[in-house]
Amino acid sequence: MKTIFFISMVVLLTSPFAARAQSEGEEVLPQIEIGFKTITTGNYYSNKGRASLDIPVLNEGDQVLTDFSDSYLMLGVSQKLYHGWRGQMVLGFTFPDVNSGLGQVFYNQIMLQVDNQKNMIKLGRSTSQTTLTEFSTFRDDDAVLYNYVLNPFSGGINSQDNQYANVLEYTRILGQRFYLTFHGENYMDFQNPNQLDINGLGGSVVYRVPGSQVWNRNVLQQVGFSVNNFIDTPTDQDNGNKKTLTNLIGTATFNLLPDPINFIDFKTQIINNIGLNEVKDITDYTSYSRTKSTAVFGMLRYLNRKLERPRYQLSAGFGYKTFSDVGKDTKQWMLISNLFYRVGNNFDLLFQYKYNQNEGALRPLLGNNQQRFQMGIAYTFSKIFNNQFDDRNSILNLEHGYIR
Repeated sequence: MKTIFFISMVVLLTSPFAARAQSEGEEVLPQIEIGFKTITTGNYYSNKGRASLDIPVLNEGDQVLTDFSDSYLMLGVSQKLYHGWRGQMVLGFTFPDVNSGLGQVFYNQIMLQVDNQKNMIKLGRSTSQTTLTEFSTFRDDDAVLYNYVLNPFSGGINSQDNQYANVLEYTRILGQRFYLTFHGENYMDFQNPNQLDINGLGGSVVYRVPGSQVWNRNVLQQVGFSVNNFIDTPTDQDNGNKKTLTNLIGTATFNLLPDPINFIDFKTQIINNIGLNEVKDITDYTSYSRTKSTAVFGMLRYLNRKLERPRYQLSAGFGYKTFSDVGKDTKQWMLISNLFYRVGNNFDLLFQYKYNQNEGALRPLLGNNQQRFQMGIAYTFSKIFNNQFDDRNSILNLEHGYIR
């Protein structure tokens, strides 16, 4: 009897510790997130003027093409760390543009990130700091010549060279609204594809109202400034000198009508390419990305909601780019408008029209003008298992989205 009583007392006394250990063991288990987006569009192209640069969206002639590029699949694993930190691993791939030379799939996300409330450190392949604002277009490269800093090491065939890189980033968050970021990148170099040295450096400061205050915002939603430096461009290696190509980015987002049902905002971004002094003409993509230029892009968006869910979204955008060292006659501009209509949970019908006009020295390179009409359908999905964290590190935040 004494033995049974002793065993019973041990079980009763140790059960809280066992329950606590089990609870702590469950907290150590990682959070797993699966996310994907499938977008398929039928495209009608109309291009006028012979273009020497073989960019897929600028192919000569008229054609109808079924396009599923920019569809992606990602897996994210997040883990609690010591002293209030957390870690995240993301592995993902996407389908690149047709004739991009990247094969059937492109690994866009292979990265690790550790962060706490005020600090974020990212290392690996991921989206680069070549834009500060996400515009409401079908795909994030629909206006790439206007709203992205162009990678001067690229051959100009695919847009992924401008959007992704091997990155090392550190972000300090101040007051939950100011994001101070320092970043270094290894961008794809088509002349030296095995070169893994850092060839991009920069920094940015961005003021952003938290998304949790979506219906309690002032007029100013976001304002930011960024500096991007590309180091040792291939055209400068012939004489042994290393030079820096600098681009400056400024952006702002305004909430014109932060109404829960009828929401209107306006986003704008300006990119000033300082350029290289010796590049005074545009004959190919190398000179196009290295000569002095100024690009402005803006987009007005209307979002209609019902029962706190998006119903449809209308957007209209305008882009303009000038090249002061080449001449006043060398410029380009574009118009783009689209409609997203939600037919089910995360299921959207898509309609978009884009017109691009090139002038001066750009015509032999890009053609006179291009029109593109697209209609299609998209589905975005995300599922979290063992949910432990907020949505700041959601893997869907890493890629382009257009209706929220």
